[in-house]
Amino acid sequence: MIVVRFENPALREQAVSLWHEAFGDSEDYIRFFHGTHSSCYCLMLTESDELVSALYLIDGELCSQQGYYLFAAATFKKFRGKGYMAKLLKKAESYAKQNGKSFIALVPAEPTLFDYYSRFGYKTAFYACKQPVGTRFDADGVNVFCWSAGHTEYIHKEQEKYGTRLYEADGMLFSVYDGGFIKTPADKSDTYRYGMLLSLDERTQSFTQLNSYIGLTLE
Repeated sequence: MIVVRFENPALREQAVSLWHEAFGDSEDYIRFFHGTHSSCYCLMLTESDELVSALYLIDGELCSQQGYYLFAAATFKKFRGKGYMAKLLKKAESYAKQNGKSFIALVPAEPTLFDYYSRFGYKTAFYACKQPVGTRFDADGVNVFCWSAGHTEYIHKEQEKYGTRLYEADGMLFSVYDGGFIKTPADKSDTYRYGMLLSLDERTQSFTQLNSYIGLTLE
């Protein structure tokens, strides 16, 4: 059975355990995210009321088209290798279409996952490179993925609670990581491939040919 959002406290706690197992974030942070983010949807695959896999979707926009950003997709270790995530990714696709979305964007957690997501129709569409905070860059001609107001609001709440560093330049908001680096727009190149996009209708079929960029992520 696939469940959208949390329908009972037990599933919420299982989702916390899954996120912690897969990505190593503290349970305090994960519970803060669940309780604070106002515009995030969680899709879960369960077997006999036990959580198997989960992923999250956040509203966003690219070139005036509405879509989702997909992240924190994970399956409990004991259930991996059985095709559960494939089922959940297909559900995410149908869920997005049902909600009038034109695309789903994501940032693979590691390079090997580019090949994995390509099996489901995702194509490289976002390019970025690592630069020190304060680096000048030219964003002209770059199509920027715009986050929902709810996500931007959450990021500032996270900054207030956990002291995460943010950097703003030219109207763009960046996460600061590794002691003082940000990811900035880069030319289309395998060296700089950063994120992927699944087109859901004819309006976004050409988006993978654009030079696009996701400015702020949850990393």
